[in-house]
Amino acid sequence: MEPKIEIDIRDINESNLRDIPEPCKGCVYWEFPEEFEKGKKAEDSQKKAELEVKKRKWFEQTLKELGACGKVVYYNSTPVAYAQYASSSRFPNIRAYESEHVGKFEEGVVFLSCLYVTDQTMRRKGIGEMLLQKIIEDMRRLGFKAIETFARRDEDNNPSGPMAFYIRNGFHIKDNTNPEFPLMRFYL
Repeated sequence: MEPKIEIDIRDINESNLRDIPEPCKGCVYWEFPEEFEKGKKAEDSQKKAELEVKKRKWFEQTLKELGACGKVVYYNSTPVAYAQYASSSRFPNIRAYESEHVGKFEEGVVFLSCLYVTDQTMRRKGIGEMLLQKIIEDMRRLGFKAIETFARRDEDNNPSGPMAFYIRNGFHIKDNTNPEFPLMRFYL
């Protein structure tokens, strides 16, 4: 058995926004789907920088409106994983998943848009689980009732995380409208 890895999980705030690891720092898939599609086609560094600014501004606004909305995991002072969450209304691309059952922030439901161990050498070491448990602990403390996310059914390597990971951590399938990405829920 491998020894438990020592990590530092920090809330994203204005002072560590630039620590969001690649490829997440410029990924606007959930927040600005049209920009995301354009960015996929663009290969220039200027477009990448524009998307990173857009992501930082989204975080700044969300931090002001809602408070904590993401975490960065550090190993030896280096960012190796990331998570992002907020009200489902802050993620317009939820509509692309065709589920009308996504919970509302006003109902005590927070949407986890991304939980990703970006450093591939750090995967399968329990970092994702430690990050998820920290989010669950924080959301309970803040009085939320549930966490929801779309998880990929048959693929491990994707930012939303595999369905099996969430099931192992107490989530259940809430809605199967999208067969590839079921809506998962965890009651707090």
